[in-house]
Amino acid sequence: MTLSNPISLFSQSLFALPLYDMIAATANAGYLAIELACRAPHFEPVLAQKEPERVAEAIRQRELTVSALSLFSSFTDRDTLEKEIEAAERYIRLASLFGTKIVKITPGRPGSAVATEVQWDSLRQALDRLIPVAADTGVKLACETHMRQLTDTLAGTLRMLDMAPSETLGLTIDFSNMMFAGEIMSEVFDALAPRMLNAHVKNGTIGDGDVWHFKPLDTGWTDYGEVVRLIHASGYTGYLTVECLGPDAKEMPVKTVRRDLEILKEFMGLTVIL
Repeated sequence: MTLSNPISLFSQSLFALPLYDMIAATANAGYLAIELACRAPHFEPVLAQKEPERVAEAIRQRELTVSALSLFSSFTDRDTLEKEIEAAERYIRLASLFGTKIVKITPGRPGSAVATEVQWDSLRQALDRLIPVAADTGVKLACETHMRQLTDTLAGTLRMLDMAPSETLGLTIDFSNMMFAGEIMSEVFDALAPRMLNAHVKNGTIGDGDVWHFKPLDTGWTDYGEVVRLIHASGYTGYLTVECLGPDAKEMPVKTVRRDLEILKEFMGLTVIL
């Protein structure tokens, strides 16, 4: 069997383009869905307050589906916590306008290895506030397994999930981020697949000085042949969202996102042998 999951593009991949050009480029590159980055230069807070209907209509005009609203949130700083929660609440309430039930969040820095109990408690407070808002609006929160944030490892991610045992809270699993953390992919799926609501696909390596080097989807530490098999075995049927972060995404944005779309389709077309 082969995978038939829908494919989306994380609009951060096209940060080289302004919002409306990005929407057109996403469709022109062959994508049918978009994970809309909720920050400049795309769906930034000012736009979210002033003209969300115009943005939603531009996406519909290009016959794109919104797979998720994608927040770059940080809930670990007590000084900015209230502002971050209020911003997240606004985007959660906008999800229905964009026809999506998924809002991706990030927990915030630092990495789990150096995080303090105060920072973990700050995240817990945010989740305690946001989960009821999401539940009331029929939205799921998909917290990303993100590099150098509280959910940068399998253990950190499980701790976050344990803090808020709610069906409203799940995960955006970034497979490459888990590989960067040194995790074993089969163990990641065993532990986290039941809570996977969204998935990011990218590839790359870490070089000297812990510098990330993002590469084409078939080049790097993440074996997407293995990932495809594990997705199939897990029963996950949600979006696979392409994320291009390398220098090629800045220099040749449309060509780069089209390239990784074709590579992902090739991986998905491989016969899955269980």
